[in-house]
Amino acid sequence: MTTSPSRGTKGRRISLIRVFSLTGSAVLALFLLLCWLTYSSLLDFKAMFNDVAEQSLPDIVISSQLYGQSSRLLEATEQLSKSNSEAAKRLAEQDISQYLSDLKSISKKRFENEFLDLQLEIISLEISEFTSLIKQKLLINQQLKQRENAIYKLHAVALALEPPLQSNAQIMTNYHWSLQLSRTITSVSRSLNMNRLQEVRQLFRQFNADIALLREYAQQGEHQNQKLKLTNNLAQLILQDEGLLPLKILQLRIDGRVIGRENFVHNLIQDFARLLEYSAKETEQKVTLQLAQTVSRTNTESTLIGLVLTGAIVLLVAMILFIQRHVILRLQSLNNLVKSKIKGDDISAKIKGNDEITDLANTFHLFTQTIDEQQIKLEHMSLSDGLTGIANRRALDIRLLHDIELSIRKKSHVAILLMDIDCFKLYNDNYGHAAGDECLKIIASCIKNALKRSSDFVARYGGEEFVCVLPDTNLAGAQDIANDIMRSVQEKNVSHRYSTVTDIITLSMGIAVSGPEQILLPDKLLNKADKALYVAKDNGKNQFCSDGSSQ
Repeated sequence: MTTSPSRGTKGRRISLIRVFSLTGSAVLALFLLLCWLTYSSLLDFKAMFNDVAEQSLPDIVISSQLYGQSSRLLEATEQLSKSNSEAAKRLAEQDISQYLSDLKSISKKRFENEFLDLQLEIISLEISEFTSLIKQKLLINQQLKQRENAIYKLHAVALALEPPLQSNAQIMTNYHWSLQLSRTITSVSRSLNMNRLQEVRQLFRQFNADIALLREYAQQGEHQNQKLKLTNNLAQLILQDEGLLPLKILQLRIDGRVIGRENFVHNLIQDFARLLEYSAKETEQKVTLQLAQTVSRTNTESTLIGLVLTGAIVLLVAMILFIQRHVILRLQSLNNLVKSKIKGDDISAKIKGNDEITDLANTFHLFTQTIDEQQIKLEHMSLSDGLTGIANRRALDIRLLHDIELSIRKKSHVAILLMDIDCFKLYNDNYGHAAGDECLKIIASCIKNALKRSSDFVARYGGEEFVCVLPDTNLAGAQDIANDIMRSVQEKNVSHRYSTVTDIITLSMGIAVSGPEQILLPDKLLNKADKALYVAKDNGKNQFCSDGSSQ
């Protein structure tokens, strides 16, 4: 009989809450002392840094703000250059306008420098030009997209001209025009992804030749007028002054101007930022010199604070040692008891003392007793099917492996019946899931009642499938039990008007046997039974099958 780990030696109760309260009070008192010393030091610093704070720090702050706004303005121009819609362009323009306004406002507070004001005006003008180029770029992109969509619609109309039934001669005549049209439109799609002006111009000349060839093919075969009209429309969409290729050439030119203008604007903003950075560094150097002069005045106060901190560290070390000995080590002992209990070991160690930790050990002992009782209940529930009350798949895996291993040692047979309710989906769809659940319960009861031996085992395999495990049973014995089960189900006479087999619920079965002549492990045995079940299904259902033979 194990000794309860929670019953420690009785003695004077030392409350950890009280210990920690006293310790916390000491730490708080120490903290307040350090705050008072620090505050006194800060008062001295305040007097020393008044001059710096009133003169240099505002300059540093404003310079930093200007530099930050310059960086944001640079990011906004990059965002504007990447705009691919009117909404994105407007958002970028609003950001740029806001950043420029902030730059001008902050600059007037910090500097009275005509050169900086002039540079800001130049940046504003250049950004305005840059925005105009972006607007042109978006307009051209929109027009290109419209031309592209129009060409694809034209292609769809052209494909619709070909009737489904044509003679071979008509097919060949129309084939040349359709093929050339598809090639031309493919080249159009390829041209939209070109980034070099020379390539687009070469493709321009190629399209002229393609259009001429299309006109020649359009005058052959059926629908000549329609094909010629479509060819002319395609030529206008591609080659006219506002056609796809001229627009593409204009797009590439605008893209080049956008890149050049963007680089120029970036350089202007970066020059402005560098100037601000230089001014900020100059101010920082001045502040650094002033701070160096005040550091020597604070050495005495720092020494005093250091002495107080040393005393605080000594006190903290003492507190840590107390906690280590009276709290942490005992909690580790309790943790080891918990781990031992998890492993299933007997617990005989004791938690010494009379405080909250021993109370916790007592509670743990009661808790483990409750867990042990609940674990037994959960183990039973985990091996049962919640609907039918018979064993579930997990229990089947355990039982089947056990019976096969036993049959190997005894050199005997073990058979399984894999059963499936015929047309159960139709039953569920037409009678409802509640009726389907009731049907599963009836079938499970029929199978269970048909098994005569206590060693026979039935489990729900999944959905509408069931498995019987029959130890010490050969093929002939398994077939007899299969007949008993099918007869038991038929006697229940569960109506199924929507079945493709008969007007009552029926079963199909697959039988597989493992024996000394052929030992099959669980997976292979189930797989063999599953194949036999499929043969029974293919042979018309309402029967069982084993080794390819149906009954």
